[in-house]
Amino acid sequence: MTKRIRILLMAAFAIAVLTGTASAYDGENSDSGLTKKTIIIADDDNREIKYDTLATTVSEALEEKGISVSDEDYISKSLDSTISNGDKIIIKRPFDVTIKINSEETKISTLSSTVNDVLTEYSSLIGDNYQLISPSNPASHLSKNMVIEIEVQTERIETVTEEIPFETEYVDNAELDKGIEQVSQEGQKGIIEIEKKYTYFGDKLKSVEEVSRKEVQPVKNKIIQVGTKEDVPEEQPVELQTIDGYTYKHAINMLSTAYTPYDPGCSGTTATGIAAGYGVAAVDTSVIPFGTKLYIPGYGVAVAADTGGAIDGNRIDLCYNSTSEAFSWGRRNITVYVIE
Repeated sequence: MTKRIRILLMAAFAIAVLTGTASAYDGENSDSGLTKKTIIIADDDNREIKYDTLATTVSEALEEKGISVSDEDYISKSLDSTISNGDKIIIKRPFDVTIKINSEETKISTLSSTVNDVLTEYSSLIGDNYQLISPSNPASHLSKNMVIEIEVQTERIETVTEEIPFETEYVDNAELDKGIEQVSQEGQKGIIEIEKKYTYFGDKLKSVEEVSRKEVQPVKNKIIQVGTKEDVPEEQPVELQTIDGYTYKHAINMLSTAYTPYDPGCSGTTATGIAAGYGVAAVDTSVIPFGTKLYIPGYGVAVAADTGGAIDGNRIDLCYNSTSEAFSWGRRNITVYVIE
């Protein structure tokens, strides 16, 4: 064999050897039967590792790269699941976030992605009625040590007392002399208890609602008796005398007026039941009793048979049959004689 032929044979042998060795690492391992896969591991620190591996499970792939996980971590595939070419294994690790509710802070550990996810996750702590203060957008992405500030609705029940001032009543009393006042009942202010509900958002008062009220002490008005009794001039005691032919027992100074049976408020019948007309006088029966015969100079003889709302004390109202006569009499001071 020539030297040239020996060199060609050696080169061919070398190529055969090299070709066989390469095939052992191109997809199939002739000794183990393992398949090479290209996978991606995305850890929570935003690092993505893309590499080729002969591992068959997620657990083996993580161990191969020295990546440890805990029970609190989220893994997109279970540790014992088989991996395939092109798989992406996502690992999320919990991080701390602070929820600040009405200035009270609570630190939590979460795997959530957005603020809204946390609010939903901790709805039992927050409740349904709240306002997000910071960040203002509930879709904001979470970051480590972020502070989520919210204000929740709170209620406070408070009982307050209120006073009701008393009033003063004035009551006429004919038993007391005019100008005299006497307190017959002292005033007492009323007291009520009112239960109110105060609703706040954070530290801001939103509304006040009255829940109930109860009377603790009733109000009593002050009552003052006002005397209306006027001094009645004493009758002028005289011996039986005569005037204009009439014998009288005594005389009384009185203020006189006149009326007719047709005046407003008059029915045409007197308080004693007789017809009203000339010769009837309306009197205060405490001064002149019904049935008393009277002589009035300028008027004539009359009988006390009627009363009137304004006839009080030493007042007398003389009845005429016509309005012109009544107007003519007018209002005058007279002496009334009680005759036999």
